[in-house]
Amino acid sequence: MVDRGRPSKNRSQPRELRARNHASDRLHKSHGERRIRVRKIMGIPDYCPLRDYPNSSSMKLLVWNCRGAGNKVFKRNLRELISFHKPTILVLMETKVQLSSMGLFFNKLGFTASTHVDPVGKCGGIWMLWDPFKSTVMALDANPQVIHAKIKRDNFSDWILSAVYASPIPRSRDALWENLESVADNITEPWLVAGDFNDFASLNEKRSFSAAQDHTRARKFQARLNRCKLMDLGCSGPRLTWSNGRQGLANTLERLDRAVCNTEWRLQFQEA
Repeated sequence: MVDRGRPSKNRSQPRELRARNHASDRLHKSHGERRIRVRKIMGIPDYCPLRDYPNSSSMKLLVWNCRGAGNKVFKRNLRELISFHKPTILVLMETKVQLSSMGLFFNKLGFTASTHVDPVGKCGGIWMLWDPFKSTVMALDANPQVIHAKIKRDNFSDWILSAVYASPIPRSRDALWENLESVADNITEPWLVAGDFNDFASLNEKRSFSAAQDHTRARKFQARLNRCKLMDLGCSGPRLTWSNGRQGLANTLERLDRAVCNTEWRLQFQEA
């Protein structure tokens, strides 16, 4: 008698079921690889969880200071981020190229509507793009440092989104805050302000070996947030979002990117 041994578990399964299991394994592996790539793009270490929002009715915004759009690396990374996060609204800052040069690329991704302020030369640029089948975005005002828009969606109250790319020049930033304070004085809707503020709210949001202290700058930024009655939504992942790219003692890290909101927005979107 010849002992052929026990049949393998997979061999004992019907061919169709084995095929399903193999497809599921490939899908799980693909999803895991995608999470690794997204972590690398966003700079999120392994010990920090990637946020999941199981509420299917929630609206997702992707706000990114991309430091240059249009190149192959940007396009590849943006496709990964959109595939993973599935945002309804996309905001890009410091694009350095004209939106007209990338219209076909965004159309293929489903972002067929937009309002934007193009960069001057290769400086600045704010693009707000969205899928018109998922939400309605009405541009209210725009300048090189901010785009204000009203967001409409079925079963949600209207709210205001201000996408910010603040100038690195302090005097120009003063003009931005005059604009935001004017909005704050007159707004009654829920209000979200998100982007690159080119400022930090405390010395805990800066790491530098320079002897220069920035107490005055931090206090001024915090006072401006308070005058506009805006609260910080916090963050997950890397706390310091900007680096000067230098090595050793010359390196500086700062938290320049954030999302802040008024009380009305916080109450309406408690999951955010």
